[in-house]
This record gives sequence, C-alpha cells and structure tokens, in this order.
Amino acid sequence: MKKILFPFLVLSSFLVAADFACVDTNRIVRESKFITKAQQELKRELEKYQQMIVQKQREMEDLKKALESKVLSENARKKKMEELEKLEEDLRKLQVEAQTKLSRKKAELEKLVFDRIINIVKEKAKAEKLKAVFDCNTMLYTDKLIDITEEVLRELDK
Repeated sequence: MKKILFPFLVLSSFLVAADFACVDTNRIVRESKFITKAQQELKRELEKYQQMIVQKQREMEDLKKALESKVLSENARKKKMEELEKLEEDLRKLQVEAQTKLSRKKAELEKLVFDRIINIVKEKAKAEKLKAVFDCNTMLYTDKLIDITEEVLRELDK
C-alpha cells in the first residue's frame, strides 16, 4: 500500500507547489527604484523641517546672547524675553507640526508602496493561477522556481 501511495504523494506535492509563490519583501525594499524615490521624497521633507528648526534655534541663540548684554535697558530686555518666549513656542509648534506631517507622509507613502506591491502580486497570482503568495523571508526554505520577486520588482519600478 505504501508503494502505491508514495508516488501519488510526491506527484501531488509537485502539483501543489506549482500553486504557490513567494516574494522577498526585504529585497524589494532594498532594490526598488520606486521605493527609493518615495524614501527620497520623505527625506527632502524631513530636511526642509530640519532647516526650519535650525533657523529658529539660531534666532533663539542670537536672542539669548543679546539678553546677556549689560547695555540693554529693562524695557528692551523685557521685549527680548517676550520675543524669546514666542520663538520657543514657535519652535515647539514647528517640531510638533514636523512630526505630525512627516508621520502622516510616511504612512501615506508606505500605504502607496504596499498597495502597489499587493496589486502587482494579485495580478501575477491571477495570471499564473496561484493559490497563495507568501513572503519568502518567513519561510524556512524556498525553491528559486517559486520566487517571483524579480518580476514584482520589474513591475513596481515601471
């Protein structure tokens, strides 16, 4: 009985394996030009905020130095203190705004990338009549024959 079942088990495992594929998401993140562009966009936004924050910090430093001057009248000192407090408040608001906008932008870009990858994988799965597509990184072993990462990368970077 075992001699009869064994060939069927081997044959069925090959047939089942043909219904599956995997995608190396780590490789896609490392190599995709589309993802690199999204990361660069986020980086430019971050740098813009960093420049604004540094400018505010410089203004605050200049005001602090001016406050150390002994020649300032009490009235001028009071005005400079108010100006410094306003700058500190502006800086805090700018930091909160930067964090909020950058977090939102990052989430939007991640969703865009993820949705695009999922759509490509779905189209590929339908075209090849695959029953499932896994992340190659979560599998202990994958045969290169079921790895469709290269095709997904090509489509993503079109």
